[in-house]
Amino acid sequence: MRGLSLVIPNHNGEKVIEGSIRAYYEILAGKFESFEMIVVCNGCTDNSVQICRNLSHDFPLRVIEIPQRGKGYALVRGFNEARFDLLGFLDVDNPFDLIKISEMVDYLEEHDVVIGTKYLKGNARFQDSLMRRLISIGGGLFSKIFFSLKFSDTQAGAKFFKRIVWEKAKRDFTCTGFDFDIEFLYKANKMKFKILEYYLPLARYEEFSTVRLKYLPGMMFRLLKLRFK
Repeated sequence: MRGLSLVIPNHNGEKVIEGSIRAYYEILAGKFESFEMIVVCNGCTDNSVQICRNLSHDFPLRVIEIPQRGKGYALVRGFNEARFDLLGFLDVDNPFDLIKISEMVDYLEEHDVVIGTKYLKGNARFQDSLMRRLISIGGGLFSKIFFSLKFSDTQAGAKFFKRIVWEKAKRDFTCTGFDFDIEFLYKANKMKFKILEYYLPLARYEEFSTVRLKYLPGMMFRLLKLRFK
């Protein structure tokens, strides 16, 4: 396949980021003629920036530092810096079965967008935190009611797509937080891109999450703004 630019949004992920970078490189680099990882450090106050800079000597890794502006803002910045024909992102804590991630990417030969879901075949083998489940369930209901999206899991941190999708969708993003996923899928679906939802079991559950209850009002406000603008 062609080149892949993998964006990894990071907010204070010093405990998990090195292992994730090494694992992502091992499972994905050999599948492509060209491969890069872009870690967007979003208002980090821990040592994860320096960890990534050290790893950039051994891996095709670029590090971007931004003020804390939300996951969606970090992803937009990373995708705009990406160089290759295929783009995607994975969460910093590497929660998914990476063999399934590798299989998932192969479907870009036949589809424009491939997104992961923990719920397509029932409950995940290992459950998310309560807050992540609330965000996931709430995001799913909101996307069905207001955006007519029929995906079972809009919030899973594993999405891959062709550059043409990003070139057509990237302008004027309203959602800069965890709501980014819904806006991206809404735009891709509206433009009739071919989207596949692919089951991704959780490989493990780590006690690492940047999702907070305080983010919910902002997410709802931005999504309503998007829907009615």
